[in-house]
Amino acid sequence: MDEKELNFDARKNAVCIICDHIVKKERIIKVVTRDAKDGQWGFLCGETGHKTTNYKKIPLTKVIGIDESINDLLEMPLGHCATRKDINDKWTPFKL
Repeated sequence: MDEKELNFDARKNAVCIICDHIVKKERIIKVVTRDAKDGQWGFLCGETGHKTTNYKKIPLTKVIGIDESINDLLEMPLGHCATRKDINDKWTPFKL
């Protein structure tokens, strides 16, 4: 089944990569990525100096629970990224 045929209900439990600083509510999501090959979502705080242990895997629904503005990006194509500087800013998507 093509991803375009999947609705949100079918994708809501997709496993995503997220920075633990976001999960702990120490930082906001500033960078969202969609892998070009498998479509996996990545939600990052945009800071440097992370270790492998700083990244967690959680379902997409939990990410949306952390930041509802992610709903604005659910149609973002594979191989694209979106950024923002502040939680009140609009997402700026672009192709990787």
